Amino acid sequence: MESELMSPSINLLESMRSVGYSIEAAVADLIDNSIAAGARRVSIDGDVVEGSFLAVLDDGRGMNPEVAREALRLAGSVGDRDESDLGRFGLGLKTASLSQARCLTVVTKRAGTVTALRWDIDYVRDSGQWLLIVLDQRQLYDLPLWEEFDAQPTGTLVVWNELDLLLGDTTTPGVFMAERLSEVRSSLALVFHRFLSDRRNRLSIKVNGLAVSPVDPFLSDNPKTQRTNPEFIQIGPSEVRVEAFTMPHPSGLSVEERLRPDFGAGMREAQGFYVYRNRRLISHGHWYGLARMTELSKQTRIQVDVPTSLDALWQLDIKKSRAEPPPSFKLRLRQLIDPILARGHRVHTFRGRRPNAEVAHLWNKLTTRDGFTYDVNLKSPLVEAVLTRLASDDAESVLGLLRTLAATFPVMDAYAEVAASTPFAALQPEREAILARLREIHQAGLLSGDPSVAVAQLAGVEPFNIANDLAGLVDFVWKDSNAAH
Repeated sequence: MESELMSPSINLLESMRSVGYSIEAAVADLIDNSIAAGARRVSIDGDVVEGSFLAVLDDGRGMNPEVAREALRLAGSVGDRDESDLGRFGLGLKTASLSQARCLTVVTKRAGTVTALRWDIDYVRDSGQWLLIVLDQRQLYDLPLWEEFDAQPTGTLVVWNELDLLLGDTTTPGVFMAERLSEVRSSLALVFHRFLSDRRNRLSIKVNGLAVSPVDPFLSDNPKTQRTNPEFIQIGPSEVRVEAFTMPHPSGLSVEERLRPDFGAGMREAQGFYVYRNRRLISHGHWYGLARMTELSKQTRIQVDVPTSLDALWQLDIKKSRAEPPPSFKLRLRQLIDPILARGHRVHTFRGRRPNAEVAHLWNKLTTRDGFTYDVNLKSPLVEAVLTRLASDDAESVLGLLRTLAATFPVMDAYAEVAASTPFAALQPEREAILARLREIHQAGLLSGDPSVAVAQLAGVEPFNIANDLAGLVDFVWKDSNAAH
């Protein structure tokens, strides 16, 4: 058997650009390298005037010349990866960068030695060879963030130039760059939120001088967030940690939390599994066929921590932006997911009014062959008190009005508001209105003449069950009526 050496065509560099990175995923891939290098500070700087560059600087341990060259080799190896390493294929630095730009420069410093290398697609194409450019000292001074890099004892600076795929055909590159960096900042706040909020080894990320604040998708610090005890699912020799979170009802959110897109109009798309690899968010907004994306399930988010030993089983892609759980995980999780989803359903279903509780609701929910509808509960003491005091013709007129109100209940408008996670502003009944209703009920003789017994009876009647100082109001009305007689 004979063999031949087949060197890749220089067109491979162009082909590598079609992997499908977004700018958010590409920048996140560079930050993965920074974290793996022990960086505590990462600065991202983009040209918002002409859109000529994007630079990422970290204060990690840097690379010596040999390691730097290997890092720029296509599918290069930097030795055995640590379990906490966020890398995967050895392609991230090159594919992420070249997916956005035609020119990639890496400057790194370790043990006082600075190494500066560049892949330039046009230079490789024109030369017809795989030529890596070695920069001299004079070429470094004009690089963005150079002064900051030069002042550090160690670190790595990555610079993208010729941003053809990042900018596309925009006619306002500076404005476009500013908009994209805003999206990058939002994405990094979520993807690296566990690093940004780590009290012991906190990571700092700045985008054009603005600090990135962590965005916790689970609202772990909100006292109204419900969370399960962690479950550990065994997959071969490894464990996957699973913890479910039920988000608070919109009324339980702070003003700041309500302004977040994932708790407003985008809440429905934010439900599902949040898959992490070494605390770094890989994928979210999926149920993987175990549940459907519905309004009732949108309060539920499930944190899944996957060890690097299961990368292949979870089909982690090069961009580290997608992961597909193995069948063994889905089978085990299917047994856990129903009670998790039920908890989220209860946040919406009959909030504040449980169907089986002894409460006389003003509205009845009716299930029909075609779906459901609502009608007015004519057995409610509040309704009865009015109808019993009316002549038959007047009572029929009121009944007709109530049926019309039921038939025109704005269900779809309410659904649209709930879908947008708009908080429901429940109004407390005014004191005078409550007193008037109490007088009607008392005069109709529907409740006990003993105020303390009447209070117990009204505690299960809408809207008195939410009235402030119900006992005081009942006592006042009953005594006033007795005095009048």
